[in-house]
Amino acid sequence: MSEEIKPIKELEEMKRQWYNTDAIAFEMINAMKYRESVFIAVNKKSTQRMLKINAVRFLYMNFERYKFFELDNLYNIYFSVAHFPNLPMASFKFEEKREEQAKFNANFMDYIKGYDLFIDLDNEDFELVYSSTQRLKKIFDAFSICYSLKFSGNKGFHICVEYKNFPKELKALPYGTLAKLFKLFAYELKLIKKIKDIDTSVFDLRRIKKAPYSVVYPHYMVALPLTDEQFDNFSLNDVFLPNLIGDAEKFKKRGLLTREGNPQRLLFLMRELAKKREKSTNLFKVFKLGRQTLFGLMQENGLV
Repeated sequence: MSEEIKPIKELEEMKRQWYNTDAIAFEMINAMKYRESVFIAVNKKSTQRMLKINAVRFLYMNFERYKFFELDNLYNIYFSVAHFPNLPMASFKFEEKREEQAKFNANFMDYIKGYDLFIDLDNEDFELVYSSTQRLKKIFDAFSICYSLKFSGNKGFHICVEYKNFPKELKALPYGTLAKLFKLFAYELKLIKKIKDIDTSVFDLRRIKKAPYSVVYPHYMVALPLTDEQFDNFSLNDVFLPNLIGDAEKFKKRGLLTREGNPQRLLFLMRELAKKREKSTNLFKVFKLGRQTLFGLMQENGLV
């Protein structure tokens, strides 16, 4: 059983100030818009899923509704990897919201209009996960892939390629196939490229990821998008809330810092890895994926 997190009053006040800074709120909303937003409780309170937060005022309304700033309500903020521009959840009336949530749960596939490639790198040993992220970053840079990189807020990094930056061949795939493809792609990066700290446990269509610019428990660090220079010189002190609070207004229109690149190059990297594993099945038996390989799935969908 995990140890209960104790809030630090002075840092809680900084957290309130951080989220009430217009520049931070707008940056968060720009990332969370048209997603399913989630407040994940880190202690014993209830996690709040299926929130529709498409504007700053809705962010603050949900903060108020779920008593976000009370000391016994400690939440980390996440949002969906999938895009949902027409989420039905809008009501703040309990009965209406419950009906909307039931409708969404029963038919959520009908609402998906995009699904990002999201790679989570995680390790208790921070030097190891930094090294793994460094290796993956060099691969993506070498292939000129359009990606963003952020500190996870806890013990790792996130690399993401947004759906809008996919080649047309990937956009043509059903979203369920895309999720399976990305899981196999992550295994190949982990095993062929020996990037051992890639988390390959979850790649389903209801997957969620940490909201950029949000304050993350237990260490009050910020899930900050990073430039190349910031990553190259990264220190955990750089993302500790007290060391960022004075610069909050400077983050206005900073965004996710997505690297420029060629959308087609993501497919090139996937093909290269797929062909290296074309005849292998034993590797995937280890991970209980049967005989499905990246090459096989790409071949099945006309991608190789």
